[in-house]
Amino acid sequence: MTTQTDPAPDLYPDASADLPALRRQLAVLPGGKVTSVHVPSQSEGRFALLLALTYRRSNGRNGLAYRWLTVGGPVWRLDRTGPDGPVVAAASGDAVPRLVADLRVLVGREITDVRITEPGWDTLIEFGDHRLSVFPTAFHTPNTAPDWVLRLPSRRRLVVGPGARWEARG
Repeated sequence: MTTQTDPAPDLYPDASADLPALRRQLAVLPGGKVTSVHVPSQSEGRFALLLALTYRRSNGRNGLAYRWLTVGGPVWRLDRTGPDGPVVAAASGDAVPRLVADLRVLVGREITDVRITEPGWDTLIEFGDHRLSVFPTAFHTPNTAPDWVLRLPSRRRLVVGPGARWEARG
């Protein structure tokens, strides 16, 4: 299946719809460990996870970089595996005090898998028995925020969304 082209490419001239290339960029995430959670007081569902990511240095040795994964999209959900199937642990519409408490369960957990599905570019980040789903923004304007942003060990930022587009910045 191929990725759909963006309906308004002129709004995002540097964005790419190359999903395989994005998946290659995200290969750094599995094995990353959540070390901290930040929820702004006026979050409107936005939050950031500080990740400890292992990467290969140019000298061939492994390095450790602390980088932020920021979820800026307005629609996301954190599920945990329960005895009868998935149970919602937190969601974008929750109040800030509850979000802080519910997202802290991720601290110390390791990312076990990252998937982006077509055609909608839903993003699934698995932390063992917890799964974070980020659903792309459907309506795009010139000042629509990205769905999520990841700062890579190379210090470049992967900016994903809104919708089925991404770009590397920095």
